[in-house]
Amino acid sequence: MGGMSPALRPLVIGAVDDHPVILSGLAEGLRPLLPGGSVLYPIARTVAELLDRAKHVDVVLLDLELHDGSDPVDNLRAVMSRGWPVVLFTQDPRHRTVARAFRAGAAGLLSKSEDLKVVAEAIQLVADGQGFLSPEWASAIAGDLERVAPALTPRELSAVRLYAAGMKLTSVARRLGVGPDTARTYLNRARVKYAEVGRPAPTKTDLYQRAVEDGLIDPPGYSTT
Repeated sequence: MGGMSPALRPLVIGAVDDHPVILSGLAEGLRPLLPGGSVLYPIARTVAELLDRAKHVDVVLLDLELHDGSDPVDNLRAVMSRGWPVVLFTQDPRHRTVARAFRAGAAGLLSKSEDLKVVAEAIQLVADGQGFLSPEWASAIAGDLERVAPALTPRELSAVRLYAAGMKLTSVARRLGVGPDTARTYLNRARVKYAEVGRPAPTKTDLYQRAVEDGLIDPPGYSTT
């Protein structure tokens, strides 16, 4: 028995955003632009909530700037671990953070200010196994996408993030639940990896700069308010 064409089958679209009311409005606007029967559900405030509630989705719209203290790349990888493609749906002005998340494997990237027809097109393309990068974001993060980021392990990332943000080594170790020597090992491994991609970080100041460049910590003066 023949199946429905991928371009016509209804889609189940998951979404994670701090403002579900906005997504509810988006769902109504997208309804006439997507195949009949498509639904924007579940709508969750956190990735953990989405993963708990959803059994299957075709595409996930993921806001990068959640206020639960989660890391954007960790969120992206958690969703992708289910085999669900992700469209980053954001107004986050930190181009390096957006580029870092996109480089980590997102299938699409949209601004929340995009026209509904563009959002629908991106969802459909990603659901069909293609990618989508809006011209606005392509221009904004072009330089950051070209920058090569080292493949740091989760522990190395955490150590760099904490240390570059100003913590002393002993405080980093305490936060990670390891000894100072182990924390120092994480940082040294990260430094080696940065040197290997041509972005050396021998000092704490250098490591801070690399962390800002890669969106691991916020640049000076950045505020979400």
